[in-house]
Amino acid sequence: MTPSTLYFSPLLTDWTQPVNRQLSAFNKKVQWQVIDEIQQSPVSSILLVAEQDLQQTDWPLLASRKAVVILDNWRLPASVAWIERGATNCFARHDDNLISWLVSELSRFALNHAERTEDSVLQVIIDAIPTPIFFKDHLHIYRGCNVAFCDSIGFERDNIVGHSVYDIAPKELADKYYHADNQLLAEGGTQRYEADVKFADGSLHEIEFNKAVFTSHDGKAIGQVGVMLDITERNQLIRQLDKSSHTDPLTGFENRRAFNQVIHREFDQLESSVRKLSLMTLDIDFFKHINDRFGHGGGDQALQLISEWLQNQLRDTDSVYRVGGEEFYLLMRDTDIHTAYPFAESLCKNMATHLFTIKQQDIHITFSIGVIEINPAIELENTLDMVDKALYEAKADGRNCVRPVFE
Repeated sequence: MTPSTLYFSPLLTDWTQPVNRQLSAFNKKVQWQVIDEIQQSPVSSILLVAEQDLQQTDWPLLASRKAVVILDNWRLPASVAWIERGATNCFARHDDNLISWLVSELSRFALNHAERTEDSVLQVIIDAIPTPIFFKDHLHIYRGCNVAFCDSIGFERDNIVGHSVYDIAPKELADKYYHADNQLLAEGGTQRYEADVKFADGSLHEIEFNKAVFTSHDGKAIGQVGVMLDITERNQLIRQLDKSSHTDPLTGFENRRAFNQVIHREFDQLESSVRKLSLMTLDIDFFKHINDRFGHGGGDQALQLISEWLQNQLRDTDSVYRVGGEEFYLLMRDTDIHTAYPFAESLCKNMATHLFTIKQQDIHITFSIGVIEINPAIELENTLDMVDKALYEAKADGRNCVRPVFE
């Protein structure tokens, strides 16, 4: 960014010409650059923007620029309102004070970073802390941070301090941070929440933010300080533990615990829905013979092969659960008994004709199946008892068959 560049919004295009002539009279030569949105102007640049060009989404970016709002007719309440939102100043279109202000700013612009002092003791201390730390003012502009914060998000400190969160984070993430900041400043005290943060290498990390408001002597909120804790690995471990507690490790299907949670949720939704829901219970016939013939290792292999075959038969709306040694539940969403019954018969028939290979030996395996449509007017436990009874009837009738429950 060149110090003599002035950025302006589209409605000021014609207005910039007379302003440029007046600046030239004071030996201030500038380059004019029109922008369609505030984010196109560099942070800390001088920005002249017509009030009508401003959207509410632009407000968080005003304080990170030297933004001057140009009013068609200057009004004190409007001027104060824009300054409170982060604007540096407000002028009417034909106010000579604007020229005076621009001359002053252009004269001192090059001096902004001319003098640097050594890091303060506080900066040295927070830089030694390996956890990312930042603090912002009441307009959500970063006023300081430590080295760990810079390293995490991949920006130099000069590209953070004085900037809005919208300058250093993708908009969809910045919106979340900005909303949380507003809530904290309004309520005061402390705040803790989790949100994704995009790191320097492009990866998304799950971050726990711990923030607190700091106030002036009269108790007015003047900013906030925050600490970022990377909880990505912790959350991944929690999800893995949760998944393992709901998943059968041999087949990869969810287990009875998962089924109990899902079936109760689905059942509750049936009471206020016109959707149909059917349940199939499947049991491998003579599974003990498989264990006796091939050993428990062969039995495990058989269960894995059957599960893989079964998974390939399912529709997108179906889900399978291993609820016992050789017993499975198949939950069929958007399916009534008149669809579920033929589907069960098809599974039974296709299973019987499929050839499995266990320990280099071919073998046929069959299912016995019970199937029922779940009725919200009947208690769920009674429904489960009825479909289990249908399964036992299928086994009693010679196995390798389906027994439906019709109301």
